[in-house]
Amino acid sequence: MQRLILFLRNLVYKNRRYMREGNYLQLPLNSEQRLKKTTIKLRGSNNRLVIGENVTLTHCEIRLDGKDNLIEIGHNVRFSGGKIYLGGTNGQHIRIGADTTVEGAYLLVDEAASIDIGRDCMFSTEIIMRTGDKHSILDVVSSERVNRSRDIRIADRVWIGRDVTVLKGAVLHPETVVATRSLVSSAFAEGECVVAGVPARIVKRGVRWDRRLL
Repeated sequence: MQRLILFLRNLVYKNRRYMREGNYLQLPLNSEQRLKKTTIKLRGSNNRLVIGENVTLTHCEIRLDGKDNLIEIGHNVRFSGGKIYLGGTNGQHIRIGADTTVEGAYLLVDEAASIDIGRDCMFSTEIIMRTGDKHSILDVVSSERVNRSRDIRIADRVWIGRDVTVLKGAVLHPETVVATRSLVSSAFAEGECVVAGVPARIVKRGVRWDRRLL
């Protein structure tokens, strides 16, 4: 009976799921009941999508292909709009820590790099986070590619404002606040700060943030 109710609910809320044999999906019942207008596509081979307890996914598309890749979404995450894409590579991952909330983001891994997002982060809308440039930049003399992909690492308790772009090699530490419309393209060495600008730089130190308006 429960399966029938979920089937009908998925029809009503326009959830879609496409899975190729040889891949793995972990989707607890209490998270499946929270899906709304969400599409999940698992292709390639030996890829895993692991969704924790009480996760809310709304207006999302998750694509996972390649080989031996992982997307892991921690307990109590709320991802309210956007895309999570990992493909065209082997052995990489996108991890989103427990209790993180996302109002709208595009997370993209399409080369040999990964994205790690910590616990209790807060992301606003229109955020882009990608580990590569999609096309090649070549050295004129050697013809070697000079824009290889790199990991993105976001620690616990990072607040990213609206319309922020986070590029390959970015590192943000706990209690960092990223101001609206900033471009994060480097590894910061400290937290408890506000970063802003294009490219982003530290504009204030010795701060922490709170979800409440105190």
